[in-house]
Amino acid sequence: MKKILIAAIFAALQIAATAQTKLYVCEKFDYDSYNTTDSEFEFNADKTEFTIDDDTYEVADIDSILFEKPEFPCVKVVWGGNSATVNIDSSITGVTASTSGGHVTITSTNTTDEILYVLEGASTDGSLTLNGSYKLTIHLNGLTLHSTKGAAIDIECGKRIELKMLKGTINTLSDCSNGEQKAALYTKGHLEIKGKGTLNVTGNSKHAIAAKEYLQLKSSTGTINILGAASDGIHCGKGSKLATDAENCQFIMNGGTVNISNCLSDCIDADDYGSMHINGGTLNMDISQEDGCGLKCDSIIYMTAGDITFNITSTGLDSHGIRSCYTSYFDGGTITGIVAANGSKGIRGRANSTNTVYNSTNSGNLYFNGTDVNLTVSGGQNTTTNSNCWGIRADKNLYQTAGDLTVTVTNSAAVGISVKGTNSKTGGTQTIK
Repeated sequence: MKKILIAAIFAALQIAATAQTKLYVCEKFDYDSYNTTDSEFEFNADKTEFTIDDDTYEVADIDSILFEKPEFPCVKVVWGGNSATVNIDSSITGVTASTSGGHVTITSTNTTDEILYVLEGASTDGSLTLNGSYKLTIHLNGLTLHSTKGAAIDIECGKRIELKMLKGTINTLSDCSNGEQKAALYTKGHLEIKGKGTLNVTGNSKHAIAAKEYLQLKSSTGTINILGAASDGIHCGKGSKLATDAENCQFIMNGGTVNISNCLSDCIDADDYGSMHINGGTLNMDISQEDGCGLKCDSIIYMTAGDITFNITSTGLDSHGIRSCYTSYFDGGTITGIVAANGSKGIRGRANSTNTVYNSTNSGNLYFNGTDVNLTVSGGQNTTTNSNCWGIRADKNLYQTAGDLTVTVTNSAAVGISVKGTNSKTGGTQTIK
């Protein structure tokens, strides 16, 4: 029904000019405005997304399309220097706040209404801790926040947390060193990131961004820069050997541009038994840590679209660009990688006999059904660990039905494509240069 209504509104705009000159596309607590006289819009083939000018929206996310500017009640936190002010709209109930310098603690007892929190300003000695038990929305409106006590933002609600980087804003978060916090940006719950702004994050104690359960980048996500992390750049969930927990610990990327570097562990880790889904966007990863991974997944990796680029530098000994410990399905998009460190692997399906969640017969399999891969391999053997350097390595079987796999090898001690079991190619190409 929502698809039909939105289509009808756009059709009416095309047929006849209105007295209004502004159109407001509303997503929950926010909106983007467009001129009705010169904006261009169109739907995708299945009507699940539409584009106005250069902005793309998921139909499921749209609450309304209006011709009058909307107003949204909110809790606004503004940092300035080493202090912060909190303003709670009079229509909002069940929310209390306290401040200690630039460190803000907000507690919500509201379990019926989703609340909007708008964060802006700057502080080199500030943080936000948000406690509650109901879903909420965060807007980053040009926020620069460094915490000297723990996480920059710690959201403890255990539910869905929508975080939007407002269009055109630059937001920067960092936490203290040697702290007990899990990340500079931590959420206990499901984190969904969206918005056409920019988010820069540095994790000085552990991860840069961490969500206790799944983490999703929506198709409308702008740019996320992970500038450094003492552990993982992005970390999802804490899984277990239960298959249900594997689904709760997903990393999902539907859009946006993510740049990750200077991580002392993995760029993106779906945690124990978690899965990964790359459905769009651009992901650039620099892997310089020994035994580090770009994408690390102990269960299943699915890739249907998007562009992944990784660079394993010479210091990243025994590292992996993409590694799963069960099965990987590469059905679309492109993967480009440089494998320069000794003992490193570009793409690996790693057999894991200890993974009791999934059928071990598929552990270590790689399936290429449409993804184009172009790797350059210059690393050799790591003589300390006797680990070889491979462009693509399947500890069990490799199945290819489509897509082009191209590996350029410039070191005689390296191998382009290595398959321990069966290399079954019924379509696509495999080229070793």
